[in-house]
Amino acid sequence: MKRRNFLKVMFGIWKICPEVRRVKSNTDDWQAIWAQRDEGIERHRKGEAIFEFVLPNGLPATDLLVVASQQSHDFLFGCPIRPKHYNDERHLKFFRQIFNFVELLEFNWGQYEPEEGKPLVEERRKFIFEWCYPNGISQFYGHMLVWTRQYGEYPKTALPLWLFRYDRKTQYELLKKRIQREVKDYSDVNILWDVVNEPIHCRAWGEWEKPNRFDEPLEKVFAYVADALRWANEANPKAKLLINEYDLFVSENSKNRFLQLLKMLLDNNVTIHAVGIQAHDLQAAYYPSPKEIWDACEAFGTQLGLNIYFTELCYFSDPKQPIRGKYRTGFWSPEIQAEAVEDFYRTAFSHPKVAGIVYFGLVGGEIWQTETGLLDENFQTKPAWERLTKLLSREWWTIKSGRTGKDGKFTFRGFFGRYKIEVSHNGRTHSFDVHLQKGQINRWRFVLA
Repeated sequence: MKRRNFLKVMFGIWKICPEVRRVKSNTDDWQAIWAQRDEGIERHRKGEAIFEFVLPNGLPATDLLVVASQQSHDFLFGCPIRPKHYNDERHLKFFRQIFNFVELLEFNWGQYEPEEGKPLVEERRKFIFEWCYPNGISQFYGHMLVWTRQYGEYPKTALPLWLFRYDRKTQYELLKKRIQREVKDYSDVNILWDVVNEPIHCRAWGEWEKPNRFDEPLEKVFAYVADALRWANEANPKAKLLINEYDLFVSENSKNRFLQLLKMLLDNNVTIHAVGIQAHDLQAAYYPSPKEIWDACEAFGTQLGLNIYFTELCYFSDPKQPIRGKYRTGFWSPEIQAEAVEDFYRTAFSHPKVAGIVYFGLVGGEIWQTETGLLDENFQTKPAWERLTKLLSREWWTIKSGRTGKDGKFTFRGFFGRYKIEVSHNGRTHSFDVHLQKGQINRWRFVLA
């Protein structure tokens, strides 16, 4: 082969094999995490199911064909849905193919109550009860109750413009009423509430003369965050509550400030159930290593004793966008986006304190950054969608079949979730619904007529 042709071939390999662009330093760290991911998924996300089938006379039902088909995941795999998507069948069709957790957007006050005293509760409840429930979706993330940023006018504004007709004391009283109204209005819905969004990066409540992005002293941040969490808990003690932040991989200062705030809340017995990590560091351009993801799970999950939800994960697919961080070099692309998505999901899913992952947008630009969606603007799938579909609906999905033994038992190991069990006996197929749950004795006994 001529030297020029050889170089062309090698350059082509370099372009299509992103592994060769991985930074060589500290490889032992991320390789160790890689090595334990499959073991962690097997250990923390799956369990043993034991079935005993007996005849009406009490004897074991032997040599019967049994098929166990998973129907849903207990782990929450989510994606946002805006009100404008409620009747968009293209959007909803893709959503229900792989997701089981809706991030309900536009709960920020300015979009939820553009006119004072007229919250847009009916359209959201209608969507929940008339589309989500019939499609098997019963868990939600409410984003968000408190965010001190302000920009623009309706339909894209963080705080309602009418709020600023009032003095600051009245604004705070109205904030309490707003939080408690929303938590009560959805007390019959399983919503995980983002009570305060980005508290360590935004000005404290009422400090309107300061810029939106302002690192306040933590004592000042703690005061309004603790109030907001207490108000939400008073309104519905059963509600699940978290606070949510970003740049926790890339910034040691942000990580430490957020950890300190959470510890202050826990030390003062303020009710908080989970931690929200947005996971789109440096505006979605940062590619975290598996070790950085794992270390965040350890710091915010294991050490604090709280569950973690990755609430706004997204990466670029734009070849013009440089990759940020030390783990990878070069530029983003649809293929690199797909690899980053798979890297993240495998690592996070393997950690026992992670309870859910939300990819922040089916179509880039409809949620936040353009070129970060799993689909392009014409709803054509990207490699990242294909990778995620393979993981969620095939690799991490259990279908088992076999025959009962002499003791009438059939066992399998599967992902935690709901299953349909079908067994054939005397020319009839019997069907049973069961829930394989973590931390439970998953044993069932069925009498076949």
